[in-house]
Amino acid sequence: MSRGDMEDQRKVAKALQAARPNPSGWHRAKCPLCEERTGKVDRKGALSINVHSGVYYCWKCGATGCIREGEREVRDAPPERKVEAFSPPEEFTPILEPALSLDPARIYLEGRGLALEMLALAGVGACSWGRYARWVVVPVLGAEGGRGLGWVGRTWVKGVEPTYYYPVGMARGSVLYNQGALTAESDGPVYVVEGVFDALALGQDAVAVLGKASENHVEMLAGCQRPVVVVLDGDAWLEGLALAMRLRLHGQRAGSVRLPPKTDPDEVPFEWVREEARRSLE
Repeated sequence: MSRGDMEDQRKVAKALQAARPNPSGWHRAKCPLCEERTGKVDRKGALSINVHSGVYYCWKCGATGCIREGEREVRDAPPERKVEAFSPPEEFTPILEPALSLDPARIYLEGRGLALEMLALAGVGACSWGRYARWVVVPVLGAEGGRGLGWVGRTWVKGVEPTYYYPVGMARGSVLYNQGALTAESDGPVYVVEGVFDALALGQDAVAVLGKASENHVEMLAGCQRPVVVVLDGDAWLEGLALAMRLRLHGQRAGSVRLPPKTDPDEVPFEWVREEARRSLE
């Protein structure tokens, strides 16, 4: 090992002491090597360091190496956020209940290409009266399938705002829709999408981040034993690529699919998505 390499490791080890803790073991810090390598100071924390292996990598200057075990002094990781249980609203009615008042909801869902029998198995329903009248309700369940972690409401009436609704207090950044797919015994990939209807369209192997992927989502996906393929909306493909790259940094086998502009995952044939996913993993 050269003297320069040893000096770089000492600088990284010192930066690790002020790094942002992360339960995954990958801590983020401002890279002390960027200014020398690029002429610009890292102000956004581009350096990732694995406190278990000592491996580090900077996304800005490309510095990489491994610091020794005795120099991996870090702060404690923040406690995990508690996820509360939620039940659907009291006006909730299962989608296949023989109620004429739910016909508009059924017409809306079938118009999105979703089979009502499949939606019933996923616990989807709707509210035709009360506070959440004219909303389709999609329950968000825990990994075991029985514990409610929240729900997503989607109005079936055009021009009504907000289009989507999440109950107050729901820890969206700490749960995934259909997160049980992460632990399913399968060699096939898990597909990561933005919304619940995209996930429903792609089937039992899809999870939804319910908007934007959080740090907790990254940790959950990085710990998945299955490959992960990110399939965001066509105009968000760069975000999908960045998420896949972050997961690779965590050691996850990950890829991303680029959809055509202004296209959602539920608007393209699943066979095409599956083939593009295979290519991205290769």
